Amino acid sequence: MNTQDFKRAKVLADLDLDYQELKSDFQDLSILAAKVAGTELSEVNFIDNYTQWTVAGSAGEFSQKPREASICNITITEDHQFESRVDLDLRFKDSSYVQKEGYKYYYGIPLKLNDEIAIGTLCIGGKTIEDLSENQVEQLHLIAKQIEKQILLKQKLRLAQKQALEERKLKRRLAHDVRSPLSGIAQLIELTDHSKEHYEELIDILNLIASSTTSVLQLVEDILSVETNKSPSNFESDSFFTLESLTQKLMDLYRPQAQAKDIELNYEFQPNALKFSRNNLLPMIGNLISNSIKFTETGGQIHLKLEIEHTQNTNNLSVLVSDTGIGMSAQQVDDIINKKATHRTGTSGEKGYGMGLVFVMRLCEELAGNFTVESKPEEGTRVKLIIPLKQ
Repeated sequence: MNTQDFKRAKVLADLDLDYQELKSDFQDLSILAAKVAGTELSEVNFIDNYTQWTVAGSAGEFSQKPREASICNITITEDHQFESRVDLDLRFKDSSYVQKEGYKYYYGIPLKLNDEIAIGTLCIGGKTIEDLSENQVEQLHLIAKQIEKQILLKQKLRLAQKQALEERKLKRRLAHDVRSPLSGIAQLIELTDHSKEHYEELIDILNLIASSTTSVLQLVEDILSVETNKSPSNFESDSFFTLESLTQKLMDLYRPQAQAKDIELNYEFQPNALKFSRNNLLPMIGNLISNSIKFTETGGQIHLKLEIEHTQNTNNLSVLVSDTGIGMSAQQVDDIINKKATHRTGTSGEKGYGMGLVFVMRLCEELAGNFTVESKPEEGTRVKLIIPLKQ
């Protein structure tokens, strides 16, 4: 589980990207890459355990494809770039990229964070050119560096947003905790008999306490007033889900994959206004859905069920993903529970990378959650997550 591929998937999960919302960040740079190279195609892609997500490109559309069908899947294994005359390369010459779309040249640059982990690519494809000049190559790598910098900035922004939200919560909690005892002291002082002469010294002290208490209470009220009247910031709304918004986002991202394989992906949830931190939920549940798609045959079904479970001290998110797929043997289930990655081929020949459910279990454990899996050969698979929610 210490493979470079696992590390890359973990970095992507920690970035917690919403692939559908990244076009505005990278579209201009992608178009610039096509102009620099003089090619018909340019793309910015991210590659997770199962899928290549095209978030920006000259075609202008968000799209996705199985990672094993992507040339960029090779690029992320390279140190600096991958170049190919795809019309002559035995690995690609019969692909739709060449035969249907007419491309004969590919050049891809791995996008790395801190020059370490490749999480995606900047790539260009040409129908007429056969190579690039040194100047073009240099400019493309500069564009790739700029994309990497923007990804790092998004990472830093996410951390800053999280810290700011925690500080706001702490400030509100402190204000409420302080206000109650101070209010009690103020009421006690107001009820004290100040008219008796032998209490003059005490009266002076009490008056000083009363004055100080009033000032502190006013400060606390000011803190709470600012927090209450402040309209929610964009980053706060972007950092939280409800059951409805989480379900809708998962359907938007993964239903196209299911439809491409003629698999019915349906869902259910009980409407609940509770807001909770997004905190790796998209990559975690998304991996479960992708895994079910991979191991469910054409015409099969996948069901996603989301619920909020209330306990005495916490709210938990219950996630159940069940499918009518090929299932697993008892030994394969034991391997997952024991965190042993095993390679399996999907029902349509999809390449296995041996870490889908193990990866989800790792993420779930990091959130102090509970992971269970039930499966039998030819009887499908049920995976359930119970995740304590942060509000």
